[in-house]
Amino acid sequence: MNTKKQINEYDLGMNYIHGDDESLGELYTLYYSSLIMIAYKYTQSTEKSKDLVGFVFEKLLCLNTHKRQTIFLHPTKGLYPLLISIIKNKALDDIKQHKVREEIKKQMVSLTNAISTNSIFNRFEEDAIKQLLFNLPNREKEILQLHLQGFKNEEIANQLQISYNTVRNTLHSAKQRVKKLWQLFM
Repeated sequence: MNTKKQINEYDLGMNYIHGDDESLGELYTLYYSSLIMIAYKYTQSTEKSKDLVGFVFEKLLCLNTHKRQTIFLHPTKGLYPLLISIIKNKALDDIKQHKVREEIKKQMVSLTNAISTNSIFNRFEEDAIKQLLFNLPNREKEILQLHLQGFKNEEIANQLQISYNTVRNTLHSAKQRVKKLWQLFM
């Protein structure tokens, strides 16, 4: 009787390979419980195990006849050893994906904390720079602010109607003064 079951499994596998989707349905019914148990060994979740088994059979159902013919069948057990291997691999992939997702979550939390810390520090720096600029003479403050906004020395000179050298020298002295104040402040 056991030999007839094994031959039947092989025949069902052969029928599936040659395009008979109903044979795959019979194999699904035949192997479902044992494949769920195999998946459960890895996932420790009945729902995940059911999903994995369903996913594998769904993928097998979607294979075209040409792809199906590349599948190797065990001489007595048919498709079952391949299904076991696929289920194990899918379960292990699920475990790896879960670990990767958890690591990404940890990194995101760490990054979020770093960003909030950086934003506090950036705010502190902005306030400190404003305070430093407040302590500069008006002309130095005006030229340095334009420079910080991205204007080139020539553009500043044209805008303020002063010479290029005046802008360059004023920027230099403003930067020196800011450095000294920064060292005192920090």
